[in-house]
Amino acid sequence: MLFMILALYLRLSKEDGDMVDESNSITNQRLILRKFVEQKPEFAGFEIKEYIDDGFSGKNFERPGVQELLEDVKSCKVSIIIVKDFSRFGRNHIEVGNYIEKIFPLLDVRFIAVNNSFDSKDYKGTTPDMDVAFENLMYDYFSEENSVKIKNDLMGRRKRGKYLATFAAFGYKKSPTDHNRIVIDEEAAAIVRMIFEKYAECGIKAEVARYLNQKDIPTPQIYAVKSGSTYQWKYQGEKKVWNGSIIGRILKNEIYVGNTVFHKKETIEVGSRRTKCLSKDEWEVCEGTHEPIISKELFEYVNSMDARTSSIKKLADRENLDKTVYCEGEKRKRGSADSPVKGLVKCGGCRHNMQRRSRLNASYYCRYYYETKQEGCCPENVKETELIAVVLSAIRNQAMLAGEMGRLQDLYNNQFQERVKADQEQKEQLQEQIQKLTDSNFSLYESYAKGEIDADCFLQKKENNNKQIEIYKAELRACHSKETAVPDEKSDLLNLLKGKENLTDLTKEVVRQLVDAVYVYGGNRVEVVFKFQDKSVETLKN
Repeated sequence: MLFMILALYLRLSKEDGDMVDESNSITNQRLILRKFVEQKPEFAGFEIKEYIDDGFSGKNFERPGVQELLEDVKSCKVSIIIVKDFSRFGRNHIEVGNYIEKIFPLLDVRFIAVNNSFDSKDYKGTTPDMDVAFENLMYDYFSEENSVKIKNDLMGRRKRGKYLATFAAFGYKKSPTDHNRIVIDEEAAAIVRMIFEKYAECGIKAEVARYLNQKDIPTPQIYAVKSGSTYQWKYQGEKKVWNGSIIGRILKNEIYVGNTVFHKKETIEVGSRRTKCLSKDEWEVCEGTHEPIISKELFEYVNSMDARTSSIKKLADRENLDKTVYCEGEKRKRGSADSPVKGLVKCGGCRHNMQRRSRLNASYYCRYYYETKQEGCCPENVKETELIAVVLSAIRNQAMLAGEMGRLQDLYNNQFQERVKADQEQKEQLQEQIQKLTDSNFSLYESYAKGEIDADCFLQKKENNNKQIEIYKAELRACHSKETAVPDEKSDLLNLLKGKENLTDLTKEVVRQLVDAVYVYGGNRVEVVFKFQDKSVETLKN
């Protein structure tokens, strides 16, 4: 036999209502499929491989398990596919029918749906098109109907004051007696009240953030971690401080006056993970769903202040633009959106990206220093024109050094080998972490199936694991993307540097190809880091 892999495909979906239906559980599907295989002597000698999608809708084929299966099919590794029923493989009747009737027969792959009593080997030439299409059409219909029912149920529960988010908003905590109700967390609520009161006094978000940082008051992230939250933060290792953005989100959140706001986003289609943001007039607001932290009067006052501040700022910017003299035919704009150094300028102390003031004469400042007065951060505003001049000078110097081909090649080769080794180690670590979290999800479900943990605990822990898995996968994709640009990078860089000794016009394309980052320190010191791991330290001209 040419192909010896027998594939068992198993799928569990929250959207399908499978979490409360033991008949569709992963464990039950595995028992059914394994028993079916054991009862068929013709399957003896096949290598059995499971492909599992836990928590993925069957409305589309954007599932890791089914994608792996299809890749193995395309690679001629799979001879037979067995599923519990058609709906486990997919609920899009058009796509499912296309695979069963066209793709799998073309690749000589046998498809079996146990509960549907369907075996493609019994249908030579054509499959039972009408029966398969009808069954999948019914699955498609019930999937749509079930999705609407779930959506309406969730909306009804929210309107009745049920808090359905996994974690409570800052200032609140889940009720110990009712997981779908929030109560005030007095320690965090005191911080929320302080934010509203301070902003009412000064009207400047950055000033409020600076005050909180000086008092060493924990941010929502730090507070959650100290309180024992299991939420997997995206920037777990990064020191978190208060900033204007965090303050702004708190000031605009109606939850603090006792209201629940939902339906801010909606899925593009049933089964899809893609969402679209809705306009504010489409939001659903339920008033008085929980105890407020601040008064409605204070909330309205600070938000009216914020609106006035934004209007004044926009007007000031407009007036500044109006005062600018432009050449005939020149477009009026704040600053060049195509600045060659934009996005590369970082503080040499904290290593955060520096904020760009893109008004008449663009400049950069360290927002972290502005909000914390952190020692070591760059305390100065630096003009963009000066940074461009520094980068231009650094590139010229590197171009002159490029003549020493042997030194530069050796430098690059060593750095490249070190980077390849580091990237490989990073990928292995990420793959190991993904596997651990995936195994954890299986263990969690087994615990849930045995009644050792309840559904809320299972879903919460699984959600945490899946969020971290997505972060690791994104990092893994970033590692793979680096590999695509590696082979000719050395020669490309050397070619780019040739003839740049007398460069006068610095373009965004040249900078992106050569420069990795521009670090700005206090005392007019700037460090330009090139992509081939060389550095140029320059001093700004006064």
